[in-house]
Amino acid sequence: MRVFHWLSRAIQLVTLLSFSALIIVVVLQILSRFMPFGFIWTEEMSRFLFIFSIAFGAPLAMEKRDFVRVDVLVGLLPARIRRYYDAVIYLVLGAFSTFLIYYAYEFTMIGTNRTSATLSISMSYINASMIAAFVLLGIYSFLNVYLVITEPASEEGGAEE
Repeated sequence: MRVFHWLSRAIQLVTLLSFSALIIVVVLQILSRFMPFGFIWTEEMSRFLFIFSIAFGAPLAMEKRDFVRVDVLVGLLPARIRRYYDAVIYLVLGAFSTFLIYYAYEFTMIGTNRTSATLSISMSYINASMIAAFVLLGIYSFLNVYLVITEPASEEGGAEE
């Protein structure tokens, strides 16, 4: 479990850096509207930083089990059945994420011969964020299956903290 702790810390750092850079670039873009010169690269950079923020933020939400979910009817289930239901949901999410890794790789390969318009960055670097996102989502989904099944049942029966 120590490996997952360090992985989570690294993902948190990358997410923090990309989101902080996003804020700085957007503020710079806004300020440039009042200056006699502009920064044409800020729109593209903000889009790329937003993609990276989502690609690394989503696995953090999966790790903490903070994805949006509608559990009106699930809340009515007995605690034991709810645990197995949660495990199946995480198993399906993990399998789907793992399935999408191949297509994310193909998408990344499409960008190998293309560069961004203003920054001249290979689009394969930007597209590779989807590979990272699906790999990390798969890892944390399968980890959640293990944790949901092995964690001791609480009195209320939920995995909520």
